[in-house]
Formats: sequence, C-alpha cells, structure tokens
Amino acid sequence: MPRPSLLKCLTQVTSPHHTARCMSTYIQASIKSTSSSNLRNASENRRPTSQALPSKARVVICGGGAQGAAIAYKLAQAGWGSDVLLIEQGELGGGTTWHATGLMGILKPSQLETRIAVMSRDMYLQLEEMGWYTGFKQCGSLYVAKKKDRMYQYKKMLSCAVQHDLECKILSPDQVKEYCGLVKTEDLLGGLWVPGDGVANPWEICLALGCEAIDKGVQVIEHCTVNSIKQEDGKVRAVETSKGLVECEYFVNSAGFWSRHVGEMSSPPVAVPIHPCEHYHLHTKPVPDLPPDTPVVRDPDGFVYFRENEGRFLAGGFEPKAKPAYMDDELPEKRAELTEDWDHFHLLLENLLHRVPTMKNAILERLSNGAEAFSPDGQWILGQAPELENYYVAAGMRSNGIASAGGVGT
Repeated sequence: MPRPSLLKCLTQVTSPHHTARCMSTYIQASIKSTSSSNLRNASENRRPTSQALPSKARVVICGGGAQGAAIAYKLAQAGWGSDVLLIEQGELGGGTTWHATGLMGILKPSQLETRIAVMSRDMYLQLEEMGWYTGFKQCGSLYVAKKKDRMYQYKKMLSCAVQHDLECKILSPDQVKEYCGLVKTEDLLGGLWVPGDGVANPWEICLALGCEAIDKGVQVIEHCTVNSIKQEDGKVRAVETSKGLVECEYFVNSAGFWSRHVGEMSSPPVAVPIHPCEHYHLHTKPVPDLPPDTPVVRDPDGFVYFRENEGRFLAGGFEPKAKPAYMDDELPEKRAELTEDWDHFHLLLENLLHRVPTMKNAILERLSNGAEAFSPDGQWILGQAPELENYYVAAGMRSNGIASAGGVGT
C-alpha cells in the first residue's frame, strides 16, 4: 500500500470503471478555446475506411497510431496516396496515442531528435492552417536542475538550439520562480526555458492525419491484423493479414509496443529490441486558479514532469527502475489500461509533491497506467532494417510519439 503521509495530501475521488476511450489522458476534443472554435475536430469528421483488402499496394504500413498516420500522410503528399495501404488491428489512434500526454518538447538532447521534433511541430501548424484542430498550445517548457551535471546538459542543449534557430535561455533559481511560481526552487541550481515548446492533442492529430491521407487516396483497413511478412530474394514481397494477402514493395513496421512481435513475423525475423513498460499519469480534478498558460515543467533529476490540462494537473515521470509490462502474458490484441501500482509510483509521487507543493491540495481524480515501449538504451528505432530490404521500422519512441511523428513521417 502507498504511504499514507503522501496520499492524504491528495484526496482521491472514487469513480466507476471507465472505457478505454474515457481513460484518455486528454480532455475530449470538443472542448476548445475560443481562438480555435473555427477548427474542425477530426474525431467528428471521420472519413470512411476501406472494407475490402486490395490485392496489391506499393507500401503497406502496419500501425494506425501517430507514426503510421504521419508516414501515410507524407507518402500521400509525395504522390503515392493510391499506392499506400495502412493496416490497423483496432481503430486509428486506438493504440498508444490515446494514452499520450501530448507533450510537444521541441528541444531534445540530440540534434537529430530536435530536427525531427521541429518538423513535427511545423506539420501540426500546417494542419491547423488546413482547418484541423490539433490542440497545440505554445506554453513553453521549463526545465529545472538541482545537479551541476544537469546544468551542463542544459548548456549543451542551448548550443543545439542555436543550430536550429530555437529560442531558449539558461535561468537562475529566482528566474525559474518567475516563470512558474508553483515550483519549489530552494534546492535548484537553475533551469532552462524553451518558449517554443508546448502541448497538443495526440488523438485529434492522429485522426486529422488519417483524414488527410484518406482524402489523398490512402486506403485504411481497420480491425485487420498482420500475420506474416513474406520475402523473396531478401526483399519484402507481400503481407499476409487476417483479411487476406497483399503484395507490396515496401513494409513499414510502426506498430507501437507490438513492433517487436511484428518483427518476428518475417523470415528472417527483423530485430526490434523494445519492451513495454508501465507508464503512469496522475490526473487531478480541476484546480482553482491554475493558469492556462502554465508551462510544462520538467524535473529530470526528480524523474517527473507536469502540465496544465484544462484546469487540471496532469503529471507523470520516468522512474529510474521501470516496471516491465506483460512479462508473463502475451501482448493483448487491443490497448488496455493496466492495474495501477501505487507502491511503484510512490517515488514519482513523492518527487512531484516536493517540486510542486500546491499539488498536495489538489483532489486526485485517478492514476492511469498504460504500457509504453522502450529500447534498451532509450533511443528511437528508425530506418531500414538490415535483415530485409525495403522493410522499415519506426518504434521505441519512449513516450515521444506525438512530438516525433511529423518528423518521422517526413
């Protein structure tokens, strides 16, 4: 059981079991700000998906999350629309996307990841120009540090930002307090302010990309499972699905935490070294006077982050010792909420309440737990697989799916 001294600070509200869709980390997309009221919700303007599986396609994409939808959209933009088939075992956006927190961190520790994130942001801004609601809000990211090594990392990120023409600056502890008065700064050495960062609605973005892709000729087959990938002379030749065989030239494995399993469906198998781990998000009830422009606060030394979400705290983190998911079970066919483990979440909760003391007065709505896929070294797995020609992988995004999807698709 979790420690009472911490949990008594958050009054839990008992609620009935939710459906998978209701347990999404974002507020329903129908709730928009006045400035975005003229934008369309893709969730309310869905395009009909294909019912019959084609016998041929130039490209087959496995996985209808943000990565797969973005790849399909960019291929369609390049004129390949009618030659692209996207296969999803459930519904578009029904995998990891619905569990995402929507953090749009543009400045990353590496130059490549930063470039990919910049391209993603630009794509989502283009979607809004096209009339789609993305939920993008440029509230900025406030990184804090209580270790000298962390401040050194922030200085390296600052130099990376110059190369990508991104605005950011190093902060003193007093300046950190100026940017977010909620943050306890007594034990901090400083921070990093990135005003171009923000938050977005992953589900609406995924569906909007799907709508645009379909409008440009991409065929989307939902409730269809990939069974095997056929090869000939070391090249992808066809994909066997639950609805039949599709001949193809290229195959893209963007199946989220199922990517490793899909990789094993070919001969020779394609190694996708990822494993799903439990990933927690804490949701509070609406908090009085929580500013809507509160920045995303990231405390990597405390393993936690939090953001404002329609007047609520939405918080989470990456604990130093992750808890693997589905160790003794087969991967589920559909994404489902996992049982919460308060003992495991205890470290993150303790650090959250330390960094944001006012959170102790918030009313806890729920603690959500969903599986996220990580690679052994935490790096993204992108590009052509060495085992098979014309076989591509986009996996192991370590909970950065929406911040990377647009760039990965490009």
